[in-house]
Amino acid sequence: MKEYITHSVKKSLKERKEYFLYDIPVYVLKPFPEHININNVLEELKDIVPYEFMSGLEGIYIGEFPELKDRKIQAMFRDSVIYLSDFKEFADKVTEEIIVKDIVHELAHLLEDKSQHEIYGDDTIEKEYAGKKKRLVDLLRANDVSFHGMGKLFFSEESVDELDNFLFKELGYDNLSALTPGLFLSPYSVTSIREYFANGFEEYISGDQHYLKEISPALYNKLESILEIE
Repeated sequence: MKEYITHSVKKSLKERKEYFLYDIPVYVLKPFPEHININNVLEELKDIVPYEFMSGLEGIYIGEFPELKDRKIQAMFRDSVIYLSDFKEFADKVTEEIIVKDIVHELAHLLEDKSQHEIYGDDTIEKEYAGKKKRLVDLLRANDVSFHGMGKLFFSEESVDELDNFLFKELGYDNLSALTPGLFLSPYSVTSIREYFANGFEEYISGDQHYLKEISPALYNKLESILEIE
């Protein structure tokens, strides 16, 4: 992937497809669908995310990345960089608001890397997350959902990918969504503590803070304290 990015960045620079989020370079290796204005996206991010939260982010790359397609995701944070899909496969569904939320979500993982102890040191988020997973398992059983011996995945820290695969392909996020309102912000936030935190950060920054406080008070309070420090 590094070779692909290096080649694409050089091409991007020649074609002047470089933008900035504050002073952070945004490289357009492949453009968004025509109805998406990247300048609107970047301006909205500046309006809702203070510059201080960007500390440590080295760049944002927009394009068609095999790993995103393989994992069926639209964004990923890795090695201080955000990789973002060009959304060509979802051109009729993607909006500027969706792209903003995807970037905010990945910024949560940047914050995690910088503030691991502050976020997880007192176990309050882990306890809230574990309690919600237990309630979800009880709900699934009460609704006669077959686990096929996979119930243990919900409580194993080493089975995140397996759990995500199970929730996405076997249970189905649409079916799961019917059981998660008031418990999880989204089915994806069930998969790991990292995604639980990132979904909460996304909701706090670009969603409904009151709803977050109502369903995930420990996570809300942690974000209040961490973001005040930042």
